[in-house]
Amino acid sequence: MQIDYAAITHPGRVRKNNEDAFLLSALNGEEPLINQALRPLPVGEQGFLAAVADGMGGAAAGEVASREGLAAVSLHLFGHWGRHTGDDQVEAQLLKAIVLAVEEASQAILRYSDDDRTARGMGSTLTAALVWNGHAYVAQVGDSRAYMFRQGQLQQVTVDQTLVNELVMSGTLTAEEARTHPQRNMITQALGSPQHIVVVVYKVALRRGDRLLLCSDGLHGEVDDARIQSLMALGHSPRKTLEGLLEAALEAGARDNVTGVILGLNDPMLPLPKPDEKIEITKPLLPTVPRGWMRKLVRMLGGGA
Repeated sequence: MQIDYAAITHPGRVRKNNEDAFLLSALNGEEPLINQALRPLPVGEQGFLAAVADGMGGAAAGEVASREGLAAVSLHLFGHWGRHTGDDQVEAQLLKAIVLAVEEASQAILRYSDDDRTARGMGSTLTAALVWNGHAYVAQVGDSRAYMFRQGQLQQVTVDQTLVNELVMSGTLTAEEARTHPQRNMITQALGSPQHIVVVVYKVALRRGDRLLLCSDGLHGEVDDARIQSLMALGHSPRKTLEGLLEAALEAGARDNVTGVILGLNDPMLPLPKPDEKIEITKPLLPTVPRGWMRKLVRMLGGGA
């Protein structure tokens, strides 16, 4: 599949450290790109992985959490999907690999914080998209987001896992009130939590010309959806589009770190969208992952978790 991709991350105007991170990986065994200068990556039958993470914690723990989480996701997906991909691979196996990869990322962060007292309580959001077989499979933990842009229209793919969003869904708050609520950044799920995390996976059918945007709340919290849509509608390259989005966030104050990844899906093998075709987003049935399975495995292997 042909994918034109770009990624950008910036500390913003207020914070000294950048606790955000992005990842790009061909899941072929080569080292993934994590907050690195981009290089050409092949897109083979394994698919293509892109992700953003927003770390949190004292000192530099947030920076460690976001990068450790992304590295663990990529490593697990390569080991349990990428290296085995072939004609006999099916969606159910991919979904299982995604869920277990996110669970392993959470446990990796938790193990790190257990070993380092200065990192206690660190965690991270995660929005990861694996493009495979004409679809994007988006895993969500926390309040980073995925958006799909098609034929001039922007649609949010993920649902924020936040206290304020739960209040909106219950009718207690309006969406407009939520944007300025003092607890709008209080997430209800995070990698590194000692509690069992709930991984949500969304499946999006892709069309030629689609653009998938992954971003931290430092972008979508400063730049509203209408502005994001208008900037993406300009039709610039993914890199120039991200530069425009970053500039908009900086103009709005950029009180948090700002990170974004755009995948331009222009492969001629993808079907063209029909006029005014809606973006199809579903939640596939996920495999059941026994709680605590990763800790048990670590103990069996002699680890300390």
